[in-house]
Amino acid sequence: MQESHDRSNRGRPRGAPPARTRPYRVGAIDIGSNSIRLLVADAQPGPEGREQLRVVVRAGEPCRLARGLARHGAIDAEIAERAATVAAEFAQRARGLGAVHVLIGATAALRHASNGREVADAIAARAGYPVRILSGEDEARLVYRSVVHGLGLASRGQAGVVFDVGGGSTEVVSGVGLVSGRWVSLPFGAVSLTDRFLVTDPPSPDEVQALRDVVRSAIDEQCASMPRRVPLLAGVGGTVTVLASLDRSLTTYDPAMLEGWTITAARLGPLIERLVTAPRAQRGSWPIMGEGRADIVSAGALIVDEIFQRFPSDGLVCSTQGLRYGLARLAAEEVLIERSKPPRGPGAPG
Repeated sequence: MQESHDRSNRGRPRGAPPARTRPYRVGAIDIGSNSIRLLVADAQPGPEGREQLRVVVRAGEPCRLARGLARHGAIDAEIAERAATVAAEFAQRARGLGAVHVLIGATAALRHASNGREVADAIAARAGYPVRILSGEDEARLVYRSVVHGLGLASRGQAGVVFDVGGGSTEVVSGVGLVSGRWVSLPFGAVSLTDRFLVTDPPSPDEVQALRDVVRSAIDEQCASMPRRVPLLAGVGGTVTVLASLDRSLTTYDPAMLEGWTITAARLGPLIERLVTAPRAQRGSWPIMGEGRADIVSAGALIVDEIFQRFPSDGLVCSTQGLRYGLARLAAEEVLIERSKPPRGPGAPG
């Protein structure tokens, strides 16, 4: 890792910005329950921790760490090896692009698996960086902050609810502006609910209803202390971007066309119905359906629908800046903390 050890401004060219205000490159790898995602970005420090990120590269690969986890309690060795290979490739890519700090965060699959720590250590050994298994609270708050930043709401003080439908968990967070408040990490996601409920293709009405009942009960119980209505309801994750892409009639994934796009309440219901009732082969043929998503997107859409029923709004706002953006901002903060330390003098302890 080519991290600069110059923690002072001595020797910098006249007129150059101070070290704390110069851009620096960071990397973030999100080890999710369905896929592994990479973000390499240049961070520009701003006031009150409002770092600006300029994307250098973003990538993602399906992995399915959560497949079979509910039944067996452990991550399959072959899937774990696949995850280590992808993470190592992404870490090498980030290093090659000059990232001075790379942060790897893992979510629900490694949180809940009996061999989660073992798998995390194996990934770390291959990637060359430690893997942080995030708590539900860590994940929820990182996602909330990332979405608020991405939507440009950091300084507006607007109240809202942000949710992230993952493969093995679903985070729901309420807050005002950059300040997150109440949060829950619901113990299910698109992969785990598909494995548990959706057997036929397309899902039968009984399967759909059984899934809805479980999701609705958990939301009603765990989100009881959250507001009934808020000015903003924003979602992040593959299911939300698929819904927004369908709403915009996109044939390719385009974050610039999706970030901040609002799916109105009148349009959201028919889009969800379309995802749930279409056969898997038909869903897989849609150009915007990423690899490894066609079989789980129905469950994801049903989660979105139940959340929307709990937090009724004029529409659902799409965010493309999920956990990896939150990890990148955290990596940027850690670089600044390291740079702010006084330089070690001769003879100082190592």
